[in-house]
Amino acid sequence: MALTTPMVAACVLTIVAAARPGGSFALILVIVPAWFLSGLMWLVLLFYRNYRRSLWALVPPLAGALTLALVGFGIPVRLAFLVSEPALARYARSLPEDERWLSVRERVGLFAINGVQRWNGVTQLRVADSGGMLEQCGFAYLHGGEVRGLDVSSAERLSDDWYAVCVDFD
Repeated sequence: MALTTPMVAACVLTIVAAARPGGSFALILVIVPAWFLSGLMWLVLLFYRNYRRSLWALVPPLAGALTLALVGFGIPVRLAFLVSEPALARYARSLPEDERWLSVRERVGLFAINGVQRWNGVTQLRVADSGGMLEQCGFAYLHGGEVRGLDVSSAERLSDDWYAVCVDFD
């Protein structure tokens, strides 16, 4: 049990970090050592003949590959968004029409929102602790609008009117 803890922690933390648009830089600082420790423990266990010959020796690399495949295809952020979409839509509709960013501290669905902006039917929600050191990420709701009109570095369509967006400051 103790030997699988770093692998399980690395897999779970990776999926949690990837559930935010743009990922989570703070969690990556914990994830990298967890993956390193998990790989090191697996390599040490390979020196034992009984472990090397058992099917259990395949579990850590398969779990790592599955986790990285899920993250690579964007499944965690899409699943977290799917669960939270009704709450995000209600929250976006409840915001006053204004052109400047407002700082807030709200939990909406699975996401912690720390900034909102709404103007001309476009709503942007900044997700707390998402993105990198010089990047802020969140969601944009554009009902029939063009994503090119937003001042963002990247935009990925999540549903008909919702996008995961990031702004790079470098």
